[in-house]
Amino acid sequence: MLGVLVVGFGGAGMTGACGSSEPREAESLRAEVDPPDPLAEAPLAIQAKPPLGERPPRFPPGEPIECFDVMAPMPCKRYRIPLLGNPHENVALRNKYKAAFGGACYTSAGPTPTFDCFYKPSQMTPKGKACTDAQKIPEVFGAAPYDKGYECQEVQGTKDWWLQVGPDPAIKIDIYYLDAPLETSLIDVNGVPTAINGPYRNLPEPSKVIPGKDFHCYHIDGVKQKERLLQVNRDAHKGDAGEGEIHSDLAGFEYECDGPGKLQCIEPLVLQEPSQGYDKNRAEVHHVVRARDLRGCDWGTNSNKNAVVISAKLNNYLKNKYPTKEEVDWVNAVPPYTP
Repeated sequence: MLGVLVVGFGGAGMTGACGSSEPREAESLRAEVDPPDPLAEAPLAIQAKPPLGERPPRFPPGEPIECFDVMAPMPCKRYRIPLLGNPHENVALRNKYKAAFGGACYTSAGPTPTFDCFYKPSQMTPKGKACTDAQKIPEVFGAAPYDKGYECQEVQGTKDWWLQVGPDPAIKIDIYYLDAPLETSLIDVNGVPTAINGPYRNLPEPSKVIPGKDFHCYHIDGVKQKERLLQVNRDAHKGDAGEGEIHSDLAGFEYECDGPGKLQCIEPLVLQEPSQGYDKNRAEVHHVVRARDLRGCDWGTNSNKNAVVISAKLNNYLKNKYPTKEEVDWVNAVPPYTP
């Protein structure tokens, strides 16, 4: 009995006296107070916790889920249809595929760019868009058409599909479920790949620049990036009283409003402070190269070059659309702010 008591006392003493070996940064990710341990009276072998690296991560309270980057990003899985020809090198052919299949087709980022057409899982059904587009490939290319009337079939035991394109089932094309590569951040403006160089380009970049990340996740000089951008905007538009207003970087931009008649809307000059609650003219920080591409994969980064301050209404209108020539030209023409 004495031996058992000594062991129990020694274990309790070690637990209370020894400090955590984790760095202070790791401690900041913990909840402030751990719940009572239901195994406090259990043998030490049962009480033992897994090593730090094997424990589920604890996230800072109040941080949005999209800002957590303690885990590696998951690849964006999409369905690729096999194109004919070499559209990456053949601009005319590339434009034909884009015209026929729309936002599914894109050029990837370097170092070795490719041009492919990828589809969301919801589009990969027996008669879905991925299948109907696949049937049109030779016609877009300029070859003899595939036999029609067949539906796409699942490859049993996998997530891949296949499509019969001739009189024999052996005459088929394969549609594979693959990691869709990152789309290039160069925007096509009249056939010219154009980089976005927005008005906040002279500011120091945030602590991390990552595709798909929002502007409130990382910091510039200890201040959240979004707040830093808005403050730079305010400082540039101080009135006689010394109080700064937030101005839209796309003030005067015209676009079709959603609603009856598709009326033309004009972006206002002065925007509402975000702290005053939601309003259609509330200031928001917009990704010119959208945070998600047209296939729902990560795309535009949180670089200052990719940021403009606009109204909530215009931001909502633009967010699910590919950047237009008008938007890109406007953004790149805005003079840079002084940090």
